[in-house]
Amino acid sequence: MEIPFVKFEANGNNYLLILDECVNKNLHIGRLIEKMSNKNFGIGSDGALILSNKYRPIPYVKIYNSDGSKASLCVNGLRIVSKYLFDTKYKEKQKLKIKTDSGIYETMNTLNNIIVKVKISNTFKEENYYFYGKKFHLYFLNIGNNHLYLINNGDIGYHFFKRTLGRHLCQHFNCNVGLITPNNPNSFSIITYEKGSKLTLSCGSNICGATMLLKEIDKINEDEEIEVETLGGLTTVQIIHDEVLYCGKARLVCKGTYYV
Repeated sequence: MEIPFVKFEANGNNYLLILDECVNKNLHIGRLIEKMSNKNFGIGSDGALILSNKYRPIPYVKIYNSDGSKASLCVNGLRIVSKYLFDTKYKEKQKLKIKTDSGIYETMNTLNNIIVKVKISNTFKEENYYFYGKKFHLYFLNIGNNHLYLINNGDIGYHFFKRTLGRHLCQHFNCNVGLITPNNPNSFSIITYEKGSKLTLSCGSNICGATMLLKEIDKINEDEEIEVETLGGLTTVQIIHDEVLYCGKARLVCKGTYYV
């Protein structure tokens, strides 16, 4: 069996884009995605986006992590799907609505960038958590998927987060974990340990939640462009009321055929 695919990356977050009509419904999709995402025996990716016309005229995307588990939202995935659709089926359009399992999101095509609008209406919950004899202040937020945040004031090292703290918190709380380092009112850095994919170069929904958190604790400016540094490079965000505008490029890496 042959499955055509295209591979995109957005800020280093890379996904396989597959049309639903090309996937045999008798296959176990999760296992298929896990094999395709494996960098040694498959294509290699952070997961897959299955695009369908189930809710026509609104495109619908099913999101899978690299371990085959499903995710309800992936903002970088929305950037990728939007780029694909703007370049193929909707060349004359500047705006799209795309449905995920967490809701419908509006995206825009402007100056070769894709903007995703993410509305954040939920409030943060806070908790002190003790690990390795140290107290960590945690912030929790659900924006279609669950996120946990720590503010790094220089006391949490990259390797400790990657190998120990991030992995532990992700498994213990069953959510994506973001380590935020505020730089100035118009810039911050973030490292994400993602549920189902481990440490990733970028996680769009984690960035959007982090942006809103930093606004709530008066660390960044509202209504101004904010530069975000990730392991995958720079991207920009802006808060307008209760929405985060997530802006950046999505790039076609390759296309091909996977043999089942």
